[in-house]
Amino acid sequence: MPVNSKTPLRYLVNAAFFVLVFCGANLWAQEPPATFQPIRIDRVMIFGNDHTRREVILREIPFTFPDTLDIPDFQVIQNRLLNLNLFKRIDLNIFKQGNQNILIIQVYELWYLYPLPVFKVNDRDWNKLSYGMEFSHLNFRGRNEKLSVGALGGYNPTFFVNYFNPWLGHKSKLTFSFSVFVGRRYNRFYRFDEHQIGTKISLGKRLSLNSTLSANVEFRRVSFPDSERYLSESRTGLDLVPRLGFSFVSDNRDLKEYPLSGHLIDWRVTRTGFTSRQAQYWRSRTDLRVYKKVAARLSFGARNLTILNFGSVPAYDLIYIGFGERIRGYFDHVFTAQNLMIQSAEIRIPVIKSHYFSLPKAPLVNAFTQNLKYALNIAIFADTGIEWNRAEQFKRSRFRSGYGIGLNMFLPFRSLMRIEYALNDRGGGEWIIDSGISF
Repeated sequence: MPVNSKTPLRYLVNAAFFVLVFCGANLWAQEPPATFQPIRIDRVMIFGNDHTRREVILREIPFTFPDTLDIPDFQVIQNRLLNLNLFKRIDLNIFKQGNQNILIIQVYELWYLYPLPVFKVNDRDWNKLSYGMEFSHLNFRGRNEKLSVGALGGYNPTFFVNYFNPWLGHKSKLTFSFSVFVGRRYNRFYRFDEHQIGTKISLGKRLSLNSTLSANVEFRRVSFPDSERYLSESRTGLDLVPRLGFSFVSDNRDLKEYPLSGHLIDWRVTRTGFTSRQAQYWRSRTDLRVYKKVAARLSFGARNLTILNFGSVPAYDLIYIGFGERIRGYFDHVFTAQNLMIQSAEIRIPVIKSHYFSLPKAPLVNAFTQNLKYALNIAIFADTGIEWNRAEQFKRSRFRSGYGIGLNMFLPFRSLMRIEYALNDRGGGEWIIDSGISF
């Protein structure tokens, strides 16, 4: 039977969450670090980069050689190269040649060219399936550029072209992206199909190896069915939606596919609409994440996501808790309002550290049978969130909370599957099967 929101269970859940967030880093004593003997590295040699250019690898190494490195420094190098998403495995070794120590970097490249069928689960809902064909080049010109062209049917049928260059110019260190799409999108709130055509161009500047400042311009054309034309801002059934945006990202997470230390600061502000016939509003989206190792085999993570809107938000730009962003314990519930906040905390405990295995070699498919990764972690988590329209609605009694435990399993081809059980603050429980990290 559901538990009333005013019972002690609700307060226990909220108290447990805030203890995890603010005190988690002190719940376990930090194990004393082992003593390592630093070693001088004179130069670097790279092997296995059959397609990837050497400079793509070297520019991710935050050291200028010769330099003296400790064990954590080698881990930083390995993690930064894995974060490129170009390699399935990185091995580091030291080779002594005369009076010099040479760092040997052996990379094992992922397959980078994919003319493959696409099967996509939208909004984490198996009833919303898209299918089609996509051509993706994940390492275009060997420079870590991403290029994809595809067409999808089923849910939200779309044709799209995307391009991203993470490092434009050797010394200028710019980033550039371009995208265009044409498709039909299902309106989650009013339950009708919108026809959209859009394009977006972004130009950024890498302030450091971990920080980027970007500006982008976006333009969309949104058309409504005749029966729903009154929902368009222009009242004609056709809205032109220009948008100008700025973003700042600082990301020094150790391993992006499953962080155990570091932080992410992702702040984006956009202005939509500039005339009386367009929806005019500001949106601020702030995603803050921090991860800390509190013992050799124990890590604590916390996240705060806040989205604020200032102005009238049209039907096609509403924000939700319950599609891409969810509260475990209320995983299948959907909430929408002018603003939202979600907070999460998680304890991650490695059970089986990352290991690799290979299947027998076979012609043409060696890239899919060699150096396959597996690992297993236990996660103990707590989530809470709220949506509100007016300031007086932002109060403790309106937060929805959940907590639970799960298994995070790394499977071959760099995929992560989560099996979790969550309880909410009203006494309900649910099993969750999902892919990708929670945060």
